[in-house]
Amino acid sequence: MLTFILACVLVLAAFPVSALGRALRRALVEAPARRLNAIKPGHIVILVGLALVGLIMFGLFEADGLRVFGMMVPEIAVWFSAFEMSLVLDALVIGLAIATTARLRVMGLMIRRAIQGAASWLARRIAPRERRSSPRPPRKQEESGDPEPWGWAPVLAWSAVARR
Repeated sequence: MLTFILACVLVLAAFPVSALGRALRRALVEAPARRLNAIKPGHIVILVGLALVGLIMFGLFEADGLRVFGMMVPEIAVWFSAFEMSLVLDALVIGLAIATTARLRVMGLMIRRAIQGAASWLARRIAPRERRSSPRPPRKQEESGDPEPWGWAPVLAWSAVARR
């Protein structure tokens, strides 16, 4: 294929006035130029609309959406050219509404969590810093001077239990 294309370009460049060069020029240069010159802004709008439908299908259904879109492209192109745009837009809005209702609860939960997270972050940022209280003074020992307030009472209680 590449060899054929290179041969055509070589004939066009080397022999532009020959019969073969003129035929190739008409078929490969002038005919596509006439077709491209016939494109109107409406055609561009239709193609952009098709691209948007494809992006929406991909966004909603990922790889399956692309497969379905690939099968639907001829029908969608006919719809764009045969019906008025409001019908196609209505179909798009209905499709988006159906897809949105399935994900609406999840999206609401995600938005609510994001708002709560932002509010708690803001509350932590704005809230005044708590003052630390002064440390407690060390505990004073009993006035009797006995370092163990119980004295020998636990040992005596244990020995009484052990005798029984």
